[in-house]
Amino acid sequence: MKKWKLALVSVVALSLVACEKAPSYEFEGTYFITEGENCTIPASAEDNENYFLEITKQVHNGSVSYSAKLPSVAKAEMPITSVQNASPSKDNELTFSFTHATVPGTMPGSSKMSFEISVVPNKNKENHLWLTKQKAIMVRDEKVSEYDVLDNLRRFFELGKAGACLRKGTATS
Repeated sequence: MKKWKLALVSVVALSLVACEKAPSYEFEGTYFITEGENCTIPASAEDNENYFLEITKQVHNGSVSYSAKLPSVAKAEMPITSVQNASPSKDNELTFSFTHATVPGTMPGSSKMSFEISVVPNKNKENHLWLTKQKAIMVRDEKVSEYDVLDNLRRFFELGKAGACLRKGTATS
C-alpha cells in the first residue's frame, strides 16, 4: 500500500474514533434550581437569587476534574465544598460527596453524616443539568440510614422525570 493511502486510512480511522467519543459538557458554572420537565424559572424570587450548586473545573497534569459547592448542606452544619474532585463517567455523570466527621450535638465518633449528589447534562436544554441523585447518609451507633433528599424536593418543586433541572447562569429577578 502506498504511503499516501496509508496516511488517508489513518486519518479516516482517527476521525471515526473522534466521532464515537461522547460529547463533553462544560460542567463549570453556577446552577440554579428550575421547575418541571421544561426547566421553567421558578416564580419565587428567593429561588432565583440563591444558587443551588457551583461546579469548579480543575486541570492537573492534563486531567480534568471538578469540585462542587452545595450551600444547602450548610443548614446541616456540613462543609459546603465536596470532599474530593470528581471526573465525568462514560455517561458524563459527575458524583460529589460532602462529608462531616460528626453530627452536631453528639459525642465525637458516635455519628457521621454525608451527602452525595449526581448530575448529568440535560440533553434537551443547553446549559442545564439534571440532578439525578441527592441523598443523605447518616451513621449513628453503627447503624446506617439513607434519606433520599430528591424525593423530598418533589414535595416542594415540580421536578422532571430525570430529577431536578438545574440552570447554569446568574441570578435573575
